[in-house]
Amino acid sequence: MKILTVQDISCYGQCSTTVALPVLSCYGHETVILPSAILSTHTGGFTGFTVHDLTDEMPKIIKHWQNENIKFDALYTGYIGDPRQFDYILNIKDNMMRDKGLFFVDPAMADHGKMYYGLGEEIVNGMRRMCSVADYILPNITEACFLTNTPYQEVQDEAFIDTLLKKLYNLGAKNVILTGYEVKDQLGAVAYDGKNKTIVLKKREYPSYHGTGDIFSSVIIGNLLNNKSMEDTLEDATSFIVKAIRATKDDKDHGYGVKYETILKEKYGNN
Repeated sequence: MKILTVQDISCYGQCSTTVALPVLSCYGHETVILPSAILSTHTGGFTGFTVHDLTDEMPKIIKHWQNENIKFDALYTGYIGDPRQFDYILNIKDNMMRDKGLFFVDPAMADHGKMYYGLGEEIVNGMRRMCSVADYILPNITEACFLTNTPYQEVQDEAFIDTLLKKLYNLGAKNVILTGYEVKDQLGAVAYDGKNKTIVLKKREYPSYHGTGDIFSSVIIGNLLNNKSMEDTLEDATSFIVKAIRATKDDKDHGYGVKYETILKEKYGNN
């Protein structure tokens, strides 16, 4: 499979493109990148970081790819910082995908009840546009609330989650994978295809780390592109994150992300 991922590059910190590229590659997929922006560090826990928007470069890159007749089997979007980029992404979906190509949207724009720094309603509207034509969307609880105009609840019950799933599905996506689903001391994800739910939960691990959502999405997509069942896919992704947190939490100098490389080595590396 040849997959294009469109999201930012954080030069330091384990998130977005710098985790999507190695994870998807280890799952056997040729991974092409179209950076939406370049940051000196990720935005979780750092101050004074630099941001260079790459919107103006995107149509030039896309034009070159079209001249080379490059096609993709899948398209995976993450953080988008400029609303102009949505048109470029949808152009790729319509004109550069192979037959039966899959469109994955991780609407990475919010967490803990708040939008990320510098993002506003234009980004929410653009994410809705992409979700409406996606094969799979992978929002967390906060992003799901923004996408569906649902008031955020710090504590969620089953009825609230079911309502969110139905609202998300009604945006137009064929499949919804809602991440950050919490039940008592368990955390995981729930998938919904308009009829059936698939839920996988694991005992919650502490502390929480920036970038685990990006890793989770990449593991999900890697599995789905390998034709794994939804249950096996969610099981692998949740187990992956649990193991990565456990591998990291005793290292006090590594608070900027998880040691996901350790888990990739365990799964695919040669000792």
